[in-house]
Amino acid sequence: MAHKNKILIIGFFLITTIFSFSTYWIKSLENSFADEIISNASSSFTLNLVDFLNTGKLTIEDLNQNISTNNQKVIKIDDLNTFSTKMILSSNYLKGVALSNNNFTYIIYRDKSSLVATYDVDLTDSVSSWVRMNNNLEIISEWTDIYRIFPDDQNIKEIKEELSSAKWVWKSSKDQIPELRDLLTVLFETYNSNGDSIVVGLIYSAQDISKNFASVLKFKNPLVTILTTNNNNVTPILTNDTVNISAYNSMEGDIANQIAKWKKDQNKEPHSYSFEKFNKIYWTRIVNIDPIIGINGFAVTISAADLAETERKQEILYLYLSFGLLLITIISTLLLFRKKKAVKLSSSKKEIITLSADEVLSLIKKGETEFVEFKSSLRWDYREGKVNKILENVILKSIAAFANAKGGTLFIGVSDDMEILGLENDFNTLKKRDVDYFELHLRKLINNHFGIAFSNESLSMAFPIFDEKTICIIQVQSSGKPVFLKTKNNQGNEIEKFYVRSGNASQEISSLTEINEYIKIRFDN
Repeated sequence: MAHKNKILIIGFFLITTIFSFSTYWIKSLENSFADEIISNASSSFTLNLVDFLNTGKLTIEDLNQNISTNNQKVIKIDDLNTFSTKMILSSNYLKGVALSNNNFTYIIYRDKSSLVATYDVDLTDSVSSWVRMNNNLEIISEWTDIYRIFPDDQNIKEIKEELSSAKWVWKSSKDQIPELRDLLTVLFETYNSNGDSIVVGLIYSAQDISKNFASVLKFKNPLVTILTTNNNNVTPILTNDTVNISAYNSMEGDIANQIAKWKKDQNKEPHSYSFEKFNKIYWTRIVNIDPIIGINGFAVTISAADLAETERKQEILYLYLSFGLLLITIISTLLLFRKKKAVKLSSSKKEIITLSADEVLSLIKKGETEFVEFKSSLRWDYREGKVNKILENVILKSIAAFANAKGGTLFIGVSDDMEILGLENDFNTLKKRDVDYFELHLRKLINNHFGIAFSNESLSMAFPIFDEKTICIIQVQSSGKPVFLKTKNNQGNEIEKFYVRSGNASQEISSLTEINEYIKIRFDN
């Protein structure tokens, strides 16, 4: 199964590499024309724009619902903060909300990770108190600043005059302050339960919107013009480059002429136009949509040079992608095969090396360590002078502890003070009093508690003789998975215990939380 998975992984990268290179090759052979490129980009832009407008429509319906149920001439700031913040934080587009009538003014907007708001009932003052809040509406700081609620310093009277002849008014800010320059605002009227009119502005950042309009905005300097139902052309500014801003402003007249011509000649069918400006050829694609909150179309203007350059970059991107995927395929193949060899090598290293007599004596003289432990016997209790089967569990506990840690060597027949006692007393407790039956008995214990696979793969036994005394040496490998000791509690119920080697002792971890944490660190990594 593992081998099959490796083949599938390599195959996936290889197929993706071939697909990417084929795409590059096909695109490089195609003859791409400026009108075709801008047409394709505008088709995707249409979907993005409709999604944005429908999201705004839902926001407006939610806001109207909240205000229509309120019967106060001056809506409380807490109520405004609550539903406005909910709208802003739940939207991918909305940056702020502004409300104003003859009794109060209010504005709140998202400023990076915080919210900034002002609320005023004194409409004659040119300054207002501002607060900065976190997403839980807890105040972080306060200050006083010039009051600006609608785009380009328009007052509520001017806005109401525009709204008297149009249900929706869209504005793009022409402010000289960079932070306020890219704002796009839709203005409309709503009413509370008493019929009092409130002018609302939903504020968007053109930069934030552009992050969801990659199909058109992948070009270097696109100019997007929004067509409104009240026959206005709105151009959000998407750059802080003063040279580009100046160019945008000077092209607005040319684009307006193309739009006027389109409305007259094309019966609102999508169409592309070209015109010359600044010794360059520009292409404009004009597309209509079904009206949504005051917008019924758009125009995208991009230079012919930018269209060609971006298309070429797209082709090169597929070439780079194919090279990158090819490199990943080669590296993945090498790593997978290298990993296979490494596993074999580590397996050979895990084969337990037979210790010489001198090495055994040297280990005994060094005493118990993190990797060495001595047990006087398997089942003979020297203190009581009789068989004590509980001691067998002590041996098993030590084996489990070594396996769950870094491995180690267990000596049976050697006392804690490094005296070689031998296994003669253990032999005398068995049906057959020899080494073979001792090993058979011990392996049966290990198999019953840890399984045959563990016994065969993770440990080795040897029975060297010193001064006519036989001892048992069990070399335990560090296990690749957790090893639990199966035993019985005082009620006779089978339970599992988890032991680890800590210093020169085997310790039980009884807390389930600690066991999981240890397993996560020791085995999962």
